[in-house]
Amino acid sequence: MIKGLVSVITPVYNGAEFLDRSIKSVLAQNYTNWELILIDDKSKDNSIQKIQSYAVDDRIKLLKNESNSGISATRNKGIEEAEGEYIALLDQDDEWFPEKLERQVEQFKKLDQSYGLVYSNLEVRFENGSVVDQKKEIAPAPDIQKNLELMLLTNLISSPTVLIRKTVLDDVGTFDPAILWGGDDYDLWIRIAQSYKFSYIDKVLCIRYEHQKNYSADKKRMMFKTIELAEKYVHEFGLDPEINKRIKAKHFYRFGIESLKKRSILSGLIYICKSLSISKQGFIELGKTIRNRFRLL
Repeated sequence: MIKGLVSVITPVYNGAEFLDRSIKSVLAQNYTNWELILIDDKSKDNSIQKIQSYAVDDRIKLLKNESNSGISATRNKGIEEAEGEYIALLDQDDEWFPEKLERQVEQFKKLDQSYGLVYSNLEVRFENGSVVDQKKEIAPAPDIQKNLELMLLTNLISSPTVLIRKTVLDDVGTFDPAILWGGDDYDLWIRIAQSYKFSYIDKVLCIRYEHQKNYSADKKRMMFKTIELAEKYVHEFGLDPEINKRIKAKHFYRFGIESLKKRSILSGLIYICKSLSISKQGFIELGKTIRNRFRLL
């Protein structure tokens, strides 16, 4: 492990049209002590040639999977090869603002070893450049137990915003390749939260791009899988089973609100009513909605 070095892990699959954006955002970082590890997952386009065109910078390294392995296994391969004190995650179609690594490394220098990761806010855009959202992430709770419970209720972190101590991954493990529905990062954050504190920078440091053709993903399936994952850890960690009701109420309420926004009125009302009937967490979420609405008036 090289002290101060940030290992940036970027899985690549048919990403040639996006790679200029992500790679250039790493090259533009104010903090220059990094290595960029791009792992090609058997792309069928010219992704490898695109990466090789940047490899004149010896901080940029190309790895190749022998077969298509999926994002979790591909990230894990990059982490295994990483030499840095810190691990950062950057998907092939996202980008960072120039101060991202600088701000987070400086934050880590102020923290003791009880802190496992630093994360920030991010901006969400469509591919045409239009801004969908300025996403303000939720600040972590100050101690490990309360932050773990908060993390089980909601995923605090978007993966492009995170910087992790490599020793933390050596301790808790890396991504679970068996999780195929997109919750592999959430699973890792929960495992880190069991043993480490989180630190948060209340500033937009990243841009995540949404592809409009994929924007209407299966939100309902994702909701139930997320609930299932969180409930598994409530049991595994020996936590109060009452937390399970709060988890369901929170996710049902959020799904209900999203359904209303998409004009699925009946579905939205059903899930909001379910949320309110399961736990007082549903009323807490309703209170937040009402307060936010009055702020906008």
